[in-house]
Amino acid sequence: MPPAANRFLVTGARVLAQDADVDMPPVADVLVEDGLIRKIGDLHAVEDVTRVDLAGHLLAPGFVNAHYHSHDVLAKGSFERLTLERWALVSGAIGAGRSEAEVRLRTLLGAVECLKNGITTVQDFATLNPLTPLIDVVANAYASAGVRVILSPTVRDLSQADSILWINELASDEEARVVGRTAPDGPTQLAVIGEAMDRIGDRGGLIRWAVSPSAPQRCSFEFLQAIDRFRRERRLPVYTHLYETRLQRLFADQELARFGGSAVTMMQEAGLLDGGVSFAHCIWIRPEEVRQLADAGAGVILNMLSNLKLRSGIAPIRALREAGIPLSLGCDNCSCSDVQSMLQVMKLYCLLSGVAGETGGPEAAEAIGLATTAGARTAGLQGRIGTLAPGMAADMVAYDLSDIAWQPLNSVARQLVFAETGRAIRHVWVAGQPRVWAGRCAPEIEAEIADQLARLMPGVRTDLAALSARAATMSDVFSRIDQRLDCHFDLSRLPFDATYQQRERSQ
Repeated sequence: MPPAANRFLVTGARVLAQDADVDMPPVADVLVEDGLIRKIGDLHAVEDVTRVDLAGHLLAPGFVNAHYHSHDVLAKGSFERLTLERWALVSGAIGAGRSEAEVRLRTLLGAVECLKNGITTVQDFATLNPLTPLIDVVANAYASAGVRVILSPTVRDLSQADSILWINELASDEEARVVGRTAPDGPTQLAVIGEAMDRIGDRGGLIRWAVSPSAPQRCSFEFLQAIDRFRRERRLPVYTHLYETRLQRLFADQELARFGGSAVTMMQEAGLLDGGVSFAHCIWIRPEEVRQLADAGAGVILNMLSNLKLRSGIAPIRALREAGIPLSLGCDNCSCSDVQSMLQVMKLYCLLSGVAGETGGPEAAEAIGLATTAGARTAGLQGRIGTLAPGMAADMVAYDLSDIAWQPLNSVARQLVFAETGRAIRHVWVAGQPRVWAGRCAPEIEAEIADQLARLMPGVRTDLAALSARAATMSDVFSRIDQRLDCHFDLSRLPFDATYQQRERSQ
């Protein structure tokens, strides 16, 4: 890792900017000073500056991973062929009540994976139990890695069992406890988070705070109103989940009658539906709710990797695009997508429109925009991160164009989205500081990860096995829920590409 330089000049690279030629970006020099890009152009005459020769490279903006959870990083590769509700029985439990050492390890490991895949900003929808002192542990781990984080602790005041249809009817009390009977105290959570924000601060701009109601069905209406007051007082962005599965859709239909069977209307009446709110997933959203989001300026974060692996469905990309809803992209949990790679997510974004029968779908340049500037917008960081331009943060990624993915070089945008795997990433800067160099992070960080994995993973694997065995006792209950869901679910009210696989099954 080279020594950090307060002022340096990158020379000889093709510089990717969204408002210029994205197929053959011109070669230019980039002057960085005090963590910001100062100038881009022919700067060979600049003197008294550290020079970084990147001839034969592409210099691109760092990605913004707009939806991610760090709590289950150590469960990567542990699950297959599970629906979300069954997967959550283990993936949620393995994140709760863990040691500070394990929480630091999982946060650090996830951050390093993000950095090595060109992600310079990650939105951590952080599930922490207990909140203190773990908020500090997480913030300190991100500081050690040097990645920029949108830190958004999860809050809720209803139990998991409260948010799943028919559990109380079909499960015994003991089985319901496996799902989760504990209802956290919502106002206390907000107070703890507010105190942490004041204590930790923004770490020189590397932390952007946000707040995350776990999902509308996991919060009472009164608590959603309290979250709205909290975020307005502190001017915070909001991230939440919405309609990730058919069961969640039907829950809204049947349990939110007060709001016309709509979680979107519930959020709207609580004051939480506006341009400062981003909804992850939105697979089973109805046409009238798409219009509500569009009218309010609320955003949607697409997470195709996890949606496909958990058999949740395909978001209505075409309908969301046509409605003009601001879109962004995320990688989601490490145990349901198994990778933090915006490269994979961008590729899926472009390809899945074809699965839904759309011929005029998104192209590579649009996907890059969603993975950079659009992700910045979700946190109110537009104009600060997400593109390479004077005045922007020097969050930059250097790709080696001699890698086979770039040979021959026909289109930088298309090859970045469709050909690059992360193999060509050589260097990554965050706020002008080198965080990955020649493909590696700081030696002390990589050594700490290796040491802690060897020490802690035997216990984690033992706990995962026990939690999986406990979750397996719920198999019959969830099979009965699935059967009932098939009988109750009305596909006719979902005429979007989200229902592609469901329409095929019903024909």
